[in-house]
Amino acid sequence: MRALPIMLAFLGSTFTWRERLMVGALGPRGTPSIVFGLLAFNALPDGRYADTALYAMTLTVLGSVLLHGGASVVIARFLTGPPPPAASRPGSPGTDEPDSPVAAVQG
Repeated sequence: MRALPIMLAFLGSTFTWRERLMVGALGPRGTPSIVFGLLAFNALPDGRYADTALYAMTLTVLGSVLLHGGASVVIARFLTGPPPPAASRPGSPGTDEPDSPVAAVQG
């Protein structure tokens, strides 16, 4: 459970509890796997066992990146709420608000 240490690390900051939870849920993954995998790889003699440790580490990190990368949109949407409807955004058709200066320059 990474969220608890993150919540404690951000005590006294200006981050909201939702922002802290998002950092804990979406922050870097796989670093312990890399550290322990490399420790095993370096401790083992060259050969099949060292290669197996390296392959296991690589698959674990890649799997973690894919799994958490796919889930990040769901987690972010859950923690921030759904996006506002298009009709309520500034510059959208049907609103009285003008386009933003950036959109007018890029337009």
